[in-house]
Amino acid sequence: MADSDTDSSVEELLNRFRTLLFDQRCLCSEELLSKLQGLVTNIKWSPNDATDLFDALLKRFESIANDRSDLLLWMMNMLHCIEINYITPSWKCQNGKTVIELVKDDTVTDEALKTCLAHDAEKTLDEILEEIRQEKLNQIDEKLLSDVKDIVSSVDKDLTSHNAGSQRSGLNRVLLKLCQAVEETKKFRPRLTQMVSWCIMALSETGRLIQVGTGEGKTCTVAMFAAFRAMRGEQVEIFTSSSVLAERDLKDWRAFYEGLKISVDCNTNKQGEGLRRCYKCDVVYGTVEAFAGHWLGQRFKRMDIFGKRTLQCAIVDEVDSLMLDKGHHVVYIGANMPALQHLNPLLAFIWATANQYERIGTETTVGQKYPFHQVVLEKITKGKDVDKFAILQMAEDTGILAKGSVKVLRKSPSLLTEKTAGVTVTQLAAFFETVERKFPSCQFALHCRNSDGSIDNLHKAPQEAVADRQRVSLLLINGGFCQYMYSDRESMLRAAEAEIKHAVRFTPCDLSKDGVTCYVPGFFADLVNSKLIVWVANAFIAQTMTRDHEYIIEKHGVVPVDYSSTGVVENFQTLSDGLQQFLEMKHHCKLSDMTAITNYMSNVGVFLKYGHQIFGITGTLGLQAETETLQKIYGGIKTCQIPLFKRRKLFEVEGEIAGDENEWIEKTCNAVTAQTNSTPYRGRRAVLVICETIHRAKVLYQALEDKVPNKKLYISNNMDNSEVLEELPAGDVIVATNLAGRGTDLKVSKEVNTAGGLFVVQTFLPHNARVEAQAIGRTARQGSPGSAQLILCFSHLSEPLKSLALIGKLQSLLENMTNGLPHRFVLQLMSYQQSRSHEQSNDMSSTLLHILTENSNSGIQRVKKFRDYFVAKGLARYLECDIPNIKKKEKIFSQYLGTLDEVYKSSNDKPADSDLSALNEFWGMWLLTNFNEKDSIMNSQIKLSEDLKKARQKLRERKSPSSNLHHYTAFGNDLRKKGDLAGSIEMYTKAIQEDHCWAAIAYYNRALTSLSQQDRHPDPNCFNQALEDLQKALGSVERYSEQIEFTCRYSTQGKDLCSDPVTRFDRHIMARKDVLQCFKEKINETIMKVGRARDYRNVKVEESLLYSLVPAAYFLPLAVLSANSLNLIRSRDPLKLLQLITNPYFDILNELECLKSLGLTHVYTVDTLFTLGGFLRRTLSRAFD
Repeated sequence: MADSDTDSSVEELLNRFRTLLFDQRCLCSEELLSKLQGLVTNIKWSPNDATDLFDALLKRFESIANDRSDLLLWMMNMLHCIEINYITPSWKCQNGKTVIELVKDDTVTDEALKTCLAHDAEKTLDEILEEIRQEKLNQIDEKLLSDVKDIVSSVDKDLTSHNAGSQRSGLNRVLLKLCQAVEETKKFRPRLTQMVSWCIMALSETGRLIQVGTGEGKTCTVAMFAAFRAMRGEQVEIFTSSSVLAERDLKDWRAFYEGLKISVDCNTNKQGEGLRRCYKCDVVYGTVEAFAGHWLGQRFKRMDIFGKRTLQCAIVDEVDSLMLDKGHHVVYIGANMPALQHLNPLLAFIWATANQYERIGTETTVGQKYPFHQVVLEKITKGKDVDKFAILQMAEDTGILAKGSVKVLRKSPSLLTEKTAGVTVTQLAAFFETVERKFPSCQFALHCRNSDGSIDNLHKAPQEAVADRQRVSLLLINGGFCQYMYSDRESMLRAAEAEIKHAVRFTPCDLSKDGVTCYVPGFFADLVNSKLIVWVANAFIAQTMTRDHEYIIEKHGVVPVDYSSTGVVENFQTLSDGLQQFLEMKHHCKLSDMTAITNYMSNVGVFLKYGHQIFGITGTLGLQAETETLQKIYGGIKTCQIPLFKRRKLFEVEGEIAGDENEWIEKTCNAVTAQTNSTPYRGRRAVLVICETIHRAKVLYQALEDKVPNKKLYISNNMDNSEVLEELPAGDVIVATNLAGRGTDLKVSKEVNTAGGLFVVQTFLPHNARVEAQAIGRTARQGSPGSAQLILCFSHLSEPLKSLALIGKLQSLLENMTNGLPHRFVLQLMSYQQSRSHEQSNDMSSTLLHILTENSNSGIQRVKKFRDYFVAKGLARYLECDIPNIKKKEKIFSQYLGTLDEVYKSSNDKPADSDLSALNEFWGMWLLTNFNEKDSIMNSQIKLSEDLKKARQKLRERKSPSSNLHHYTAFGNDLRKKGDLAGSIEMYTKAIQEDHCWAAIAYYNRALTSLSQQDRHPDPNCFNQALEDLQKALGSVERYSEQIEFTCRYSTQGKDLCSDPVTRFDRHIMARKDVLQCFKEKINETIMKVGRARDYRNVKVEESLLYSLVPAAYFLPLAVLSANSLNLIRSRDPLKLLQLITNPYFDILNELECLKSLGLTHVYTVDTLFTLGGFLRRTLSRAFD
């Protein structure tokens, strides 16, 4: 019995082993078929050629192998070698044989065959020029190509023979000199492709855009061309896509320029004299943002930055990114407009209102809850003699409220919630039907929410249409409440806007302390009325935006991320139209004030200033639609694509679309581990995983935790990423955003290259083919092998692309269900291994040919084509709408700069700061409220001219052009500084008359200036007036405090995303409250001292610095922080300095600066003078009393 059991167990184990072996062979056979299909889909082999290759490999194996079981492994090895070296049917080795001919050659060993496939020589000059000639999009004539050939061939000959080239002249001599300088300083000779690129630009009389493949040495070509233009006596600006790249390129090529006696510098991280020295150099590296900022500093701020420098030649690296993706990006110098803090309470109220809205289902949104009687009152036709209690009486009559409830509520309205607590949805529905009968103009569509969250229509029978109006959709809630329902975004936004308008009051007006009225200074009325709907829409957008996707939270607050293109964290960018503030409220960050842009320069505007002297270079000029767009924007600028110096060995693995996020994570992890683990036919590779957002990169990094031991995260340019960018050994993985795309040079070990090179997994569909190419361009560089694969998630696609992907998936599923050929091929191959025969070989080849001939349109390719279609449409809109608007706004800004020129000229270049500030603020508000994209440029310029003329006239009359009371306070301060105390008092009075509600500083300044105006025997009425002003100043400061409380209350009414007990928002608000409290204490102290001075009938007023307003103890942490940050300050690192000044310890200082900008330039100390006469008067007065 025991022997029988043992035999049974052994048999069972053998069966399992056979099954496992069979499954393993099936998998290997399927993988072999996949590689053969990859030749057709990814290396463009024809089905016949791929089948011929298979036959040739099969026959070769039969002739050299004894063990049939090695067939699959041997063939996989050979196909892998063909794959990683990107061998096409037309490829030929040095002796002129194709790959199929080499496979058939019995005299060539396997190792020799692999060596031959891996060998690749650089292209000849004739091959390079012929490829340029054959490219349809290249705008190159034969004369130019002939000149290029003459120059490059002669220089290459001189370099090879080490000829000094003294007999050469013209461009031949210049290019030779430049190449020799590169050899001497960089220790390499420029390649033929680099010399060809240089020649094409040097021979172009006007600008040209050049495409040079990723990893092909663009920086060398740029440096050589910049040096050439500098040697002609021109000044050159080289624009890069980031400050890091600009500083890197300057460091790498400084010795090259210095060897040619060309001065060079970089315009990033410089100020003052250092910046002026920079722009005296022949060649300046930098970013377009830095250059635009410096141009604005020169023209708008009247700073001497450029000296005598003119714009002569621009060389743009990554030209497609800077001119297309970021062409509309705008740089501006922040304007100091502290009055905009008055809008913070309104923004907080908008945020709170938006958070009252809730999405239910896929198409419906509900608003905030209202008591049922309030809804009815709002909807009853005007003119009806109905009030709240009449509606409540109806409710009592229909049984919703208990008998006698209305009588009680008349005396105690606050009991309403208690009285309606037991009201059910059914009772509410019956009540609304009663209302409809009594008021036919008031009709409703009633709904309720079921226990599962679904919405049920309470009107089961069909409802009749209501003449001239729609039924009001309501969601009824137990407890006597209703919510308005909105089926579209527009109606929801308009409803929210109406709610907010109902709560807003413009001052001056009567004030209440109800806590729900939002008071806004009247001079902002036009701005609020024109922009309110935009702010409301942005509040809802902020709700849908997610951290680590569109933005991140840094030490200095909410920072946008250019996730769709470069992955760069844009530290010095802020979101506009309230979006920045809403996100700050969402995450309880320090609340910044809105900004009004008074100066600006777009990337397009910068480049257009160079006329026809723009030379661009990039790895990805893009599709025809993109190159045509660039040509239309920049005056017909010509383009040229330069061939690679070696054949590119990039193999793109067939992409996949996962059904959901879990499957997407699984497929991505499987793709990564498949490459980082070795196989019988190749070693381990390194992998770069590129994700769309920081959040998704973190998710995948976490998912790989136990699967890949050596991995790195590359998601932020604010981190030290030096370790990430070191040479990658086999098995290493980098999980990154697009930050690892454009401009990143990843090195891999020799072992990785032998195994097939870097494997790039793109986990999302980039928004255009250029961004996709930049990501894939991290591999297969400079003739090295590499692979890439797209793995998409269905739920991450846009709605139109989802439909397309779904169709493709269904089609693929149907094909797999009906197509038995792949399975037949696998069985035939396994059978062939058991018993080889010529007939079996022919059957396999026939089956393979049928499989490869099937034209299966990949779902990925279908989605890409649709993506490219949308890109072309977007570019058309960009040309038709965005570019004209950019040009229009910059023409208008140029007109305003002309007005500023007149202001400076009329004041001998010394206009009053208050006048400049008022005029700039007027211009900024004009842009926000008057600029209309639909208006013609002529109409806009005429209107601006008229309005600026009126504004300047008002300034001459010492009036505020925008009726801003703070302008009058500033005018008064100017006059006080000049000693015109009477004039300053008049200005403070105008500020108070303009809007007394916010005139705290004007009241305070008027009181103290009036006292300063008195001599040793002041008018007693002066004391009384000063005391009255100080009391009113105290009341106005209290209103500022109330607005802070209002902002706090409403800004925190969203979902709490911060777990800190004391948030950054709290610390900022505490600082603002502390400063106002110190101001109140100062006013109270002054009131007491003025009262005492009135008794003495003499007064002494002394000015003190504003910083004395707060106790010195507030500055101690700031002093310690500053002392500990001296090295940081000396480094002038813009990001670190930004993070330093946004530290909470700076809040007090920042708030004092804010008060200073509002007009509180000094605080005053009041005291009395001792005189004998005064002493006798007081003594006699007391005696008589």
